[in-house]
Amino acid sequence: MTETTMEPVLASALAHGQLPLHPRMRLVWGLNHGVVYALAFTAVLVPLSVKFDWMPVIVTVLLALTAGLGLGWRHAGHYAARYAALHLGDGVLIRRGVWWRSELFVPRARIQHTEVHQGPLDRRWGMAGVSIHTAGTRLESITLPGVPHAIALQLRDALLDRRTHADGA
Repeated sequence: MTETTMEPVLASALAHGQLPLHPRMRLVWGLNHGVVYALAFTAVLVPLSVKFDWMPVIVTVLLALTAGLGLGWRHAGHYAARYAALHLGDGVLIRRGVWWRSELFVPRARIQHTEVHQGPLDRRWGMAGVSIHTAGTRLESITLPGVPHAIALQLRDALLDRRTHADGA
């Protein structure tokens, strides 16, 4: 998405609460899950193929890689469909997971500081990750990946109310 096509999304993203997921995150998750599945299939199928002499090892490796990338792409689609991050008045709600689903609520009062971070591909694609650091020892840092960069900056400012003298000082 270009900057001009993102503007209507940026204008209303925080007002409605739903934090949009960058369209390229499905690609990132697909590659990530695909590599994990492909490695797992290769680690299991190649030794079995060698032991039982099913087929040539190169065919087994290609089959494992193809099946792993395909299954990983499908899993990423389901993960992206079930992923939701909501900016609410009293905090942030995150829903995610395909097999093991979780719902995490971070109260605004527990948020200590936030970080917006970008890697090289994030900068190229205009997305960022938002890390929310909380008070306490369990889940002291939560990351929202694949948020459009402008939305990430808005969220950072909204969570810590960076208006002049908002804290009474």
